[in-house]
Order: sequence, then C-alpha cells, then structure tokens
Amino acid sequence: MSTPRVRRSTAAMIASVAVLSLVGASCSKSSTPDVSTTPTTVASATTSGASTTGCADVAALKSSLAALAAIQPTQDGVASLTAALADVKTKLDAAEASASATLQPLVTQVKTSFDALESAASGVSASNFNQQMPAIATALFQVGTATTALTTQLAAECPGS
Repeated sequence: MSTPRVRRSTAAMIASVAVLSLVGASCSKSSTPDVSTTPTTVASATTSGASTTGCADVAALKSSLAALAAIQPTQDGVASLTAALADVKTKLDAAEASASATLQPLVTQVKTSFDALESAASGVSASNFNQQMPAIATALFQVGTATTALTTQLAAECPGS
C-alpha cells in the first residue's frame, strides 16, 4: 500500500526539484545559436569579467541539472538516473575548473549538494529504490536550492546563458 504513496511522493519531489532547477529558465537560450545575439552574449560575458568558456560550462551544468531533475526513475528506470548523475558530474567538473570568481562559490555549493546526492544514490537499484528514495529526494531538493542560486547569478553574469 505504501508503494503508490512513495511513488506519488517521489514524483512530487522530483517535480519540485525540477521547478527549482529551472528558475530562470526564461534566461536560457535555445540550443540553436541565433547569430544576431551571439556577439552580444560574448561581449556581455567579456565585459562582466566572466570568461566565455566559464559561462558556457556553467550554463551546460545548469542544463544538465535540469535534465537530472526531469528524470522519473520509477518510469525512466534507475539507469536513466545513473546516466544523468554521471552527466552532471562531468559538467560540474568542467564548470568548477572554468567558473569565474563570482560563480565559483555557487558552483561549490552545487558540488557539495551534488556530492550528497551521489552518496544518497550510491548503489541504487530497482530493488532498493523505494528504500533509498527519501534520502535521494532530500539530496535532490538541496541540489535544486543550490542550482537556484547559481541560476540567478549566471543570468546576471552571463546574459543569455
């Protein structure tokens, strides 16, 4: 009887994290660069002191986190969760290496919360997912909170990201 309740709670928690992670999504640019806006974005990033690479890496991290938040392990499978975690880790390492001094503390906050998520999700499988889900949901919420702060600063420092 508790399995449907856990699944509903899981879906609700993941949806909440998705909303938190996508705050500022209106600042996102499409995957197809618009030639007329690309020079403006580069100029803005350069004048704000942020490197183009740093902005791109942090924007890629933001997108990867949004994709992670959209995963529904009960429907998409645990493998999709594992793959999304791996993608975030890769993007997080790149962002950590290239983020500006202003974005660095926020990337570190995301990293700290993501490390807790990795710990919570360690060894997760279809057979133990329901037992691990409360810890995963809590960690996802923390990642969402850290991502919201990063997204706000990213929009200010890297317009168009």
